[in-house]
Amino acid sequence: MAWWHTGQQVPVGKGRTREAFGYVTTLPHSAAHAVAYSFHRTTADLLPALLECFSRLGGVPEVLFIDNDSAAIASGKGRNAVLHAEVAAVAGHLGLKIVVLEPGRPESKGQVERTIEYLEGSFLPLRRFASLEDLQEQSDAWTAKVALVRHHRRVGAKVADALAVEQDHLRGLPAVLPDVDRRTEVRVTKDGFVRVGDVDYSVPPGLAGRRLQVRVSLIEVVVHCEGIEVARHRRSYVPADVVLAPAHVRALRLAREARSRLASGDVELTEVDLRRYDVLAGSIASASPPRDPSENGSQALSGPGLHPAVAT
Repeated sequence: MAWWHTGQQVPVGKGRTREAFGYVTTLPHSAAHAVAYSFHRTTADLLPALLECFSRLGGVPEVLFIDNDSAAIASGKGRNAVLHAEVAAVAGHLGLKIVVLEPGRPESKGQVERTIEYLEGSFLPLRRFASLEDLQEQSDAWTAKVALVRHHRRVGAKVADALAVEQDHLRGLPAVLPDVDRRTEVRVTKDGFVRVGDVDYSVPPGLAGRRLQVRVSLIEVVVHCEGIEVARHRRSYVPADVVLAPAHVRALRLAREARSRLASGDVELTEVDLRRYDVLAGSIASASPPRDPSENGSQALSGPGLHPAVAT
């Protein structure tokens, strides 16, 4: 497997473009290939590309040979290379052994290099792409209609026929694929945004300064606060873009208007009718029962030689 610098500037919106990269995977017997495209070459892009390529090829090989790619390798080179923990975890989940090629040995990945040359000479010429999704769709269609049905001289047969034989030696993908979305924590700005890459995404007002959990995939950004989802956006690849949710815009406008009124002292308070308290007091007084004259220890005594109100 290897990254392919396509050189194609693909529109991402708002009049901007980004270069598309392809992660190219080939099989040794059939020379069949698969390509997954992205706008970056990070670990977060490599892992979903790996799963997409295996899905297109119809299974997982026993061994995967890669070059010294920083997206996969945390430190070291060749036999001393240490994989990123995320890459090692996905490989373990798939039952895949990853072998890192020694530096300075380009012949070790000659097949994937020839496949990239084939793509550049046969697929790219005279093509235009409206989006990354369009690039992926055109590439998959061309692979199925042209690349797989061609007669390969080394193989001695059509690539598709050789692939059908080779697929019997591939391990099937697991029923539950590993979760390869990137997770991180981001502090909310004073204006109510979280920054992922070079793009700002809105969150509801009242979260400024909080650290929120963000899950990032190739197509969306989901924000959580203490396990509760508070925002979900389609991922933008426009450089320095600002992504606003309409609900957040309305809430932010109302909050700013309220703060402005409080600061200027222009706060409308409803007039309180104090007569309601008089009515309430009268209702309580009228509802009170007559008091017993014997209450509070007072008692009228009668009898011979006694004053009605005096005890001796």
